[in-house]
Parts: sequence; structure tokens; C-alpha cells
Amino acid sequence: MAAAPAPAAAAASRAARVGLLYDERMCAHATPDGEEHPENPERLRAIWRKLNAEGVASRCVVLKAKEAEDKYIASVHSNNHIKLMKEISSKKYDSSRNKIARKYNSIYFNKGSSESAVLAAGSVIEVAEKVAAGELCSAIALVRPPGHHAEHDEAMGFCLFNNVAVAANYLLNDRPDLGIKKILIVDWDVHHGNGTQKMFYNDPRVLFFSVHRFDYGSFYPAEGDASHCFIGEEAGKGYNINVPWEHGKCGDADYVAAWDHILLPVAEAFDPDIILVSAGFDAALGDPLGGCCITPNGYALLLTKLLGFAKGRIVMALEGGYNLRSIANSVFACAKVLLGDKFTFSSPEMQPFESTWRIIQAVRNELKTCWPVLSSKLPENLSLRVKPLPSELYASSDSEPDGEDVDELSGAVSSVNVIQFADDAISDHLSKMKLDEENLAVKTASSCSTVEHHPTDLVEVDKDGSVVLSKRISDFSLAWRSDLSRTHVWYASFGSNMWKPRFLCYIQGGKADGMSIPCCGSRDTSPPRGTMWKTVPHRLLFGRSSTPCWGTGGVAFLNPEINYNEKSYVCMYKITLEQFNDILFQENRLVLEDGKNGNVVYPDSPLIGLSEVEFMSTNKAIHLEPIKVPLIRY
Repeated sequence: MAAAPAPAAAAASRAARVGLLYDERMCAHATPDGEEHPENPERLRAIWRKLNAEGVASRCVVLKAKEAEDKYIASVHSNNHIKLMKEISSKKYDSSRNKIARKYNSIYFNKGSSESAVLAAGSVIEVAEKVAAGELCSAIALVRPPGHHAEHDEAMGFCLFNNVAVAANYLLNDRPDLGIKKILIVDWDVHHGNGTQKMFYNDPRVLFFSVHRFDYGSFYPAEGDASHCFIGEEAGKGYNINVPWEHGKCGDADYVAAWDHILLPVAEAFDPDIILVSAGFDAALGDPLGGCCITPNGYALLLTKLLGFAKGRIVMALEGGYNLRSIANSVFACAKVLLGDKFTFSSPEMQPFESTWRIIQAVRNELKTCWPVLSSKLPENLSLRVKPLPSELYASSDSEPDGEDVDELSGAVSSVNVIQFADDAISDHLSKMKLDEENLAVKTASSCSTVEHHPTDLVEVDKDGSVVLSKRISDFSLAWRSDLSRTHVWYASFGSNMWKPRFLCYIQGGKADGMSIPCCGSRDTSPPRGTMWKTVPHRLLFGRSSTPCWGTGGVAFLNPEINYNEKSYVCMYKITLEQFNDILFQENRLVLEDGKNGNVVYPDSPLIGLSEVEFMSTNKAIHLEPIKVPLIRY
């Protein structure tokens, strides 16, 4: 174990000049009907409780939020977007608020959303201004909703306004008297900061650095511009740096390697006047969405390394982070660093993954003409970890300790009952699932024309990626559908399938970002009747490395066995049993072409029917042992 260096300034001096902004008004933004959601008010409250319990808050300059003026938000957002976000909580939208939210990617609104969004943006402006002016040495803004996904004219990914981008533009364009001419934005949220990247892509005054899960383009927000090849353009070429992890389970060693071999050398050459951190903590050990493994002391070490730049003027603005314990402990560790407390860093495995080293090299090669400091050779003969197994990637680390205990809020994350295997009643049906095929053909249409979508049309993709309509789904053998259309089930999805537009492809047909080809959809295209977020005990049973629609990553199946220590965070959609079978048909390529007329037909019997549902309801169990098809076991 080695003692990490303390900040240069004396602890007593810094302690009186660290800003901490918290305002209960930002907890008013919540789901409209009280549904569970990972981005909820308890995130802020858990952090605030931790900082108070440990005596950190009393050592800081505690600030209240201030609303951002429209003219400052307008530096990065359109007037139409600002108008809608500020009015969405008014009575004018009481009857249409939820419908409008569904048009966006992973967004909800309620009567407190407008005020919370304006306060979040204004709060980051407030603390950034005080740090830039020298009134504070550094600051932490505990804000929500988060911001780094929000784009010029669109809310997405839980984000309404891009808080950090608004503050950066304020310092550069509205307060030249503060002398801030160069800003380093460090986005260590596990998701790519797509909105922030686009807002400064041509601007050499802002060096944007984002380290995030990419998973070959399949991890949210599933956009190709999260790749390391996107380095900015025109005057901003070289000022956009993406470090895209190929998989989950990256931890302290991987992030420290990215800091030491990419960020820190470039930051020294750039010499920023202030550092704004998009401080998402969903790469933390135990986070249900991120699947990575940074410890609280890991975050503290990353922050300590940044204190050597910009005279230690750092502003941290909260972004993601959805495990209450890990987010509270991680913010607490960062606050202690800013206050000048010494800490001891230790990690059981301080070796980065082999893939991390390869990505670092790729990023350096891409940027070395812009930043000659990256032309030097990397160390050789390092001890590297191999890529984690798929079973490691998909198993959540909710139950793993992160060093310190903090009371969990009751009801913040719910769970469901464990279902044990007991009988083989539906093994014949499940044996029809094709789980052993990796090399699956993808069909495309050679030409297309625009036609009106019909619920029973099959959707294909043209060479240019556009969606086309071709064949009709046959009405053959539909007798079983009538009864199943009146029974509802909860379909659990996880990973990228938690993004509703992807899931809806199974139901309504079509193709969302990150998919290789479109789905044909269900015969019943009605949207889900409800949505729930759940943490469920599981054990990964088997999976397929790729599918025609989803590409690399494929489908994994969760076995709700008896081990309560293994959990997965899932999004559950309430759909009909008929729709559920249509999903199974599509996932397992049981939708067939009729050679006579070119139509596409579903199987003439369901995989899961009413008798199977009745059996499972009675016995609370299914048994998979009799399945004889070859499985890819992780």
C-alpha cells in the first residue's frame, strides 16, 4: 500500500474553501406515478446523509441552488428545447406529459422536473463561477437530473439540460473577466458523454475527455461517435478524446492506466485554466447499470491526479451512479481529497486488462499527430489481465462490498422472489430454442421504396442502413393467439435491451441504434401496458455470442437459482403472453419463410402457453436439465 499525495494546499486552508452544493428542491424530479427508476431522488439524499454523518459537509462551504437564466442555457440548447423543458411541469402539459416523455430516449417528467432541471444547470454555473473567481478552491455540485447525454435539441438518457456544457460556455463566453480561456472536461461516467462531445466538437478551447464502456458500439447510448476515432474536427481536431472500453469489469487499474498514459500527458500540454468533471459514479463497484469496478479510493486517486493541473481548480458535477452505497462512498472519498485529507490507496489487482492496454495504444496512435507527447513508447512486458468471461460481464456486482457501510434506503431498490427449478413440464418447448448457432446469415434488400408500415409486414434493412418493408406475416395457424392475447406477463430485459426503443423492435418491428438488422415484430403491436425496474437474484445459465438483430453480444438467459448473492438489474415490460411468444420466436429464429408465396410465418403453436403458465404459477418452478440441444456455456 502506498500513500497517495495530498493536495499542495494546506488542509486547513482548503477546508474552508471547498464548495458543496445541495438543494432538496432537485429531489422533486421523480417518476410521475412513483414507479421505481434508477435515477431517483434518493441518490442525492444518500450522498448528503453520508457527507453529514462523516462530518464532511460541515467542513465545506455549503451552497444552495440557483436557477439558470435562459440566455445561459441557450448557449448550448435550442429555444424550443428550453421552452419545452421549462413548461413541461405546468398544468398545460398535465394530460400530455407522459406521452411527450415517451418520445424521448430514457426520459420521464413530472411536476417537479422543470424546476429541478433549471436548478441543476444553474447550480453548476454557480459553483464554477465561484471556483473560477477564486472564492472557492474547488467544489462539488450534487445535482439532478444529470446532464451529459442532453443534446442541443433533445433530452435523453435521464438528462434534460447539459449542466456541465452550460457552465463551460458561461465561463468562456459570458465571463471573460474571470480569465478562463481553456477548460478541461473530464467525463468519467460509465456512459459516453455524447451531448457534451457534440457541443464542443469544433472548439479548441475545450478539451473533452470521456472514458466509458463502448462494447463495440452496443453499450448505451449505442452511438458510433463514442469510438476513439472521433477526435474533433476543424479547429477542434485533437480536442475530443474517447477511451472506449470493450467490456465491463474495468476497475481502478484500467482507469489509472488511461489517466497515466493518455489524459495526464495531454492535460499537461493543454494546460487548462479550470477542470470540470462530469462526475458519474456508475462505473463504481456495485452499480447495477455500469458493470465496472472502480472503488471509492480509485475515484479518490483519479481526482488526486487531476489536482496537479489548473492550480487545483476543480468543479465536480454529479452525473450518473445508481447504487446508493457506492455513490455515497465514492463522493465521500472525492470530498476528502478536495479537503486535503490524506488517504491510502490499495487494490488487490492493480493490473489492467489486455484490452485496456490495446485501447490505450489505439487512442494514442489516433491522437499523436495532434499531441506529440503521445508518440512515446508505452511500457512493455506488463502483467495484464485477460478479458473477463461473459458470465463475469453480465453478473452484477450489487452484493460486493466497496469498503465502507452506509445505510441503504428501504424500498429504493426492490427484488422479486427466487424461483427454483423443480419439474420438466416445459422442457419440450424450451428444447426448440436454437442456442448454439453463432454464424447466422443476415439478409438485406437490394433496393427499396418508401411504403406505409403495416403491423404484419416484415422489416428489412437496405445497404445504406435504411429500413424497408418486404414480406407479409402469414395469418396461418393463429388459433392459439386469441387466448394468449388476454393473458399478461412481465418480460425482463437487461443490458442494452433496457433501452425501450430496442425492446419495442420486438413488438412493433424495425431497427434501433446498435442493431444489425430489423426485427419483424409481434402480430400485436400494442405497446407495453406497464414498466418496472427490478433487482433480481439470478445466475447466468447460457447464452449466444451473437444474433442477427443484436450482433456481437447476443442473448443471455438468466437462471433464477438459489444464490441470492448474484443479482441483475432488469427492466420489466408488461406484455401479453402472445407478444411474449413472438419475442421468443424472434430471439430464437423460429420465424420461417414460406417458400411458396414468400410470406413469413410464425410457428403454429406457442413455446409458452396457458398450461405452462398455470404449471409455473402452481409450482413456482421450471426445469431445464432435460434440454438436449448444445449450449454455449459461459
